Amino acid sequence: MPNIEHHTVIIVGGGPAGLPLAVVLGGWHPYFRGSRMFSLRYPQLAAGLQQIQGTLLGLDFKGIARNVPPVDLFRLLHHPRQLFEELAQIAMEFRQETPIDYLLLTQEKVGGLWNNVPKNLLTLSPGQWMEFPFYPLALHSEEHGIDLNVNDLIIKGDLLRYYHTVPDRFGQTDRIHTGEKVVRIEPHERGFLVTSKDVGTETIHQYTAKYLVYAVGQRCILRRLDVPGEDLPFVAKSYDRPEDFPGERVIVVGGGRSADWAATELYDVGKQVYYVMRQPFENHWRLVSDSRYGLPYYARIAEIMESRDPRFQTLYQSHIRKIEEGGSTGLVTIDNQGEEQVIEVDHVILEIGGSADYSLFEGFEPLRQIEKYDNYRFQLHQVMTHPHNYEAVNIPNLYMGGYLASGIGLVVIAMHGTTYAIAGDILQKEGLINS
Repeated sequence: MPNIEHHTVIIVGGGPAGLPLAVVLGGWHPYFRGSRMFSLRYPQLAAGLQQIQGTLLGLDFKGIARNVPPVDLFRLLHHPRQLFEELAQIAMEFRQETPIDYLLLTQEKVGGLWNNVPKNLLTLSPGQWMEFPFYPLALHSEEHGIDLNVNDLIIKGDLLRYYHTVPDRFGQTDRIHTGEKVVRIEPHERGFLVTSKDVGTETIHQYTAKYLVYAVGQRCILRRLDVPGEDLPFVAKSYDRPEDFPGERVIVVGGGRSADWAATELYDVGKQVYYVMRQPFENHWRLVSDSRYGLPYYARIAEIMESRDPRFQTLYQSHIRKIEEGGSTGLVTIDNQGEEQVIEVDHVILEIGGSADYSLFEGFEPLRQIEKYDNYRFQLHQVMTHPHNYEAVNIPNLYMGGYLASGIGLVVIAMHGTTYAIAGDILQKEGLINS
């Protein structure tokens, strides 16, 4: 077995929850500076925070949580209004302080699942909602000479370029291990024992840590259909771009935003699209109609559906029963509202989402979980955590980052809001800052 390397903190996951925590633990601490917009909208909060001379990581988070969740407090400091006007509206500034010993492990580049969504995908939000307060997207654009309206929806490429610059920009590259997949987390006399493997070489590493932050996101395990033929070569587990799917006929299986994007983009390049969903028409149309006036690609799919073009066929309340090879193409058997239908296709694309992976934890009490969902079928099992620090209620020093913490809203404007309460709690426990 490899030598065991010890760190005070290990972060598992390099997405929009784990990455900002790395920077803050790396010494970039928030201080209240106030802003005209924050004081105008939240005068009582501004008056209270004005009395704080030190880092906001030293706040009494337990006391604050009785009135406002920490995730919401830091969201308001970062976004005192949803529209970005100027850098001065952000009511925090960040100063470089002494870092704590930490290591971040991620199986891919930083940016998490955004590395794997369709190439041309527009996010669901304005760019500045996806940014970290210590590095506003407007500042990033200025430093790199990028012409970008931060209030517009941001595409995957621009967002990833932003995320990928963060480790070097804030001096954290040496503390972040990419291409390293965590495969097991166990109790240890020093806290936690983490076992990982290098992606590709399978080289094993082991680490111990006093504190562990689990920030792997909600799509660690891709869902499966669990039907015969699901692993045939013409069945894709995800969608990236139309060029990956030659031929004329494609089945898209899903019903959420990523599947909507794939079905729309494939139709617009001339494919015959069969869009298979378990949900009824009413549920899907509600998502489309609620989004069509704010998201351009939902205006487009609404237009396609209303055209009733036979080249775009929606099959609601339908289930794939089996997938077979049929000469040079594939044959897909579908239960369409109780009637069997066989469709000949060139490709099957599965955009059926994923789930958080808690199976890595071995030897602990079972994590207490609660189901969280929103009106757009974004759902996952969150871990029950203390509301003031996002520490698991039954496993001391285990923190849930981002969406995995109970009570965190499933909206992008909240996904990195656990950063400050987690960092503050760890630093206060270590006696590095005073509450």
